[in-house]
Amino acid sequence: MVRHRDRKWEMPGGRLLKGENHEQAAVREFFEETGMSLDIIGHIRILKPGGKVFVGIVRGELKAGPTEYDIVEVKEFTELPDELSFPLVEYRAMLAQARRIFETFKRGKNIDGSASPMT
Repeated sequence: MVRHRDRKWEMPGGRLLKGENHEQAAVREFFEETGMSLDIIGHIRILKPGGKVFVGIVRGELKAGPTEYDIVEVKEFTELPDELSFPLVEYRAMLAQARRIFETFKRGKNIDGSASPMT
């Protein structure tokens, strides 16, 4: 997770640049905000129109740190921290689906899932 200078802890993310697809933007944003490379292994559907959430595996270790000036800290957690930028229910739903995608990926299959708190 990354700690934003004006918010709290959140998942890395951002916007599309001209000519990028969602996967390219996710990999770029992850690198800018963490300093690490990401291999995407799945996609989580969310209720936000136009929004995408990807699940990935980090390649390598943190070396350079974030290049994005809004990010002041990068940290791996085993449990969600208390200070989150967005409602806890959103993180819990996404993490449950991310775990499912990761476990399925380990068994040799890429899948997509829904992160809606209503399902």
